[in-house]
Amino acid sequence: MMPSFLPSGVNGSELAPEAKLELLHDMWENGMHIIPCGSPTEAVPQYFSTRHPFDTEDALKAKWAKTPRVKWQHYQKIQPSREEIQRWHTQYPSANWAAITGITFAVVDVDKDEAVEWVEQGNISRTPLKQTSPRGGVHYFYSLGNELIRNSVGLNKIDIRGDGGYIMVAPSHGYNIEFDQNYPMSSMEDLPVLVQEDLQKVHMYNNGGKVETIREKLTEDPKQEGSRNDTLARLVGKWVKEGWGMREVMIKAQDWNQTCFPPMDLIEVTRTTISIVNGHIKRHPDDVDAGVMQWQTSKWQTDINEDLKEIQSQEDPLDELKREGAEEPEQGPLGLQPFSASEWENMNYDGIDQYWGDAFIFQKSRVLLLGKPKIGKSNWLGAFAAGATTGTDFMDVPFSRPLKVMWFQAEIIAEFLKRRIETYYKRFAADDDLRRLGHSNLIISGRLRKNLMKDQDIQAFSDEIAFHKPDIVMIDPIINFFDGEENSNTEIRKLMDRIDMLMDINNVAVILAHHTGKERADDKSFMSARGGSVFAGWFDSGIKLSGQKPDVSIFYEARNAQEPKEHLANFDFEQGMWQVNEFTPRQTKQLSEDDEVLIADVVVNAMSSTKFYNRKELELLAREALSKAKMNSGEKAGRSAVSYVQKYKGNIVKTHAVPGQAVWHYLESNEMKRPWDE
Repeated sequence: MMPSFLPSGVNGSELAPEAKLELLHDMWENGMHIIPCGSPTEAVPQYFSTRHPFDTEDALKAKWAKTPRVKWQHYQKIQPSREEIQRWHTQYPSANWAAITGITFAVVDVDKDEAVEWVEQGNISRTPLKQTSPRGGVHYFYSLGNELIRNSVGLNKIDIRGDGGYIMVAPSHGYNIEFDQNYPMSSMEDLPVLVQEDLQKVHMYNNGGKVETIREKLTEDPKQEGSRNDTLARLVGKWVKEGWGMREVMIKAQDWNQTCFPPMDLIEVTRTTISIVNGHIKRHPDDVDAGVMQWQTSKWQTDINEDLKEIQSQEDPLDELKREGAEEPEQGPLGLQPFSASEWENMNYDGIDQYWGDAFIFQKSRVLLLGKPKIGKSNWLGAFAAGATTGTDFMDVPFSRPLKVMWFQAEIIAEFLKRRIETYYKRFAADDDLRRLGHSNLIISGRLRKNLMKDQDIQAFSDEIAFHKPDIVMIDPIINFFDGEENSNTEIRKLMDRIDMLMDINNVAVILAHHTGKERADDKSFMSARGGSVFAGWFDSGIKLSGQKPDVSIFYEARNAQEPKEHLANFDFEQGMWQVNEFTPRQTKQLSEDDEVLIADVVVNAMSSTKFYNRKELELLAREALSKAKMNSGEKAGRSAVSYVQKYKGNIVKTHAVPGQAVWHYLESNEMKRPWDE
């Protein structure tokens, strides 16, 4: 009986979407590692055609139809999840599909009529399962047994697809399964094994032309005599592309050589390394920023191992501390101190510049803004920036002072973005000075196409930040500035390391906008961040938008303080600001009476005994005094501070009101002439 996951006589172009998805799920349940590819029925993407400028239109379409849409090497070891297959099917409904070989099965791929006839005559083990391709080729499926089947390509058009390869499969367009119904089979493991004798016969058949064996996957594993030099040349080329400096390339080459058995001559290793580097320089004379043009590695390199870090830190190979008579070091290598040390005693919580909320967004804080696509993350960022750059408030939470904000974004072109920015500043239409202040403090990009994993691009980001000196940098969305595999924790960790370096070098807080996965978009967990779970462990403060517009739920999580309570809010396009739903009032941390008295004392101590203040003047004085004291100093904080002065300091600060004219606040000790007497 034909297994349900291998449909006989089915063409992918004839299947309804529901039937196609059901088939994909059947293949997944049977352990197949399947990935989406291009499609012959859709327009070839511009980025792909740019890579192949000399192909004809037909050749380009054929090539695109077999090209994976995801970084499939990741799925050689890890099977895609059911949710990923569901997402890919929804995102690419007309896609061809491929199955990765060398995991549960191997394939003999035959593309020539004479070669097909040779296989059909029984020159290698017969198999009940085969598949025809749109161009008349035939794929013969076998199980693996205990053999490692490697990929190979033969000029007589019989190729082997095994470890590290993939093959197009139904329900792809034009691919049809043929199965011998008399053969008992319930899984791919029930197929005949492709044995070494079969591989030898294929090799002999292909000897009519030159047989080219596909290189095995490049690793830094030790090599034995016969493959050391070739592997070293490939490794040096890899390190050059990764951006390592010349010093580190030489160190890595010599270190790797010492793992081989036996090691090559040191002079030979040096010559090979220099030859590969010089070849790169000759082929790329304009690549003046390449790491090998410098002695040291780029500062953005984040996957450097601990041994190499130690080597880089050694300017003198002699360890001074080990010399006879050397004094004991005063501290350990990390500089840690007991809590009784003066460093801890003199440390001040108020030394951290607070920006928004109670220890929520602050100097050099890591902030993650999470939500499903189109939920309103860009409007959140824009309205937040409008409040921050004017030093007013955002969703009723005041800012400590006017902040400079830089917004890198990758989705909206500059012309449309201009209109959005004007919307966010509508609330300041009656105050030209405040609006101009906000505009001057906002630095924003149009739609950027940059990759933060490239040294040149992240250096450009860093240089731009250094030029404008913002307090907060917003990156929207982060995944559009990343070309790695978003489901790989290792690759996401490298990205986060680079973001951290960007923050440390420029002393900025960073807000990353990122998408949730569909299945967990609305739960109250930051583990729903699309891709690696590294995002959830990275941030100091998290904001998550979920639910359905117009009223979306906003959920907070904080590492350093009590987070704000969850609430509903909607973006009001008429006013250009977020409105908190009146049925879920935003609850912020309440100050204690001691805190309020402390704030009042700060204001009183800043007042002059020779000046009379109207309400606005005293609020401004209060904000300045609070800012100097490293306390919350936004507009709302200034208003509240004056109220605390009136509440607790009525015996020191007097208030005099002239109905219909003005209200004055002054110290009781003020002996100057009263303005109301004039």
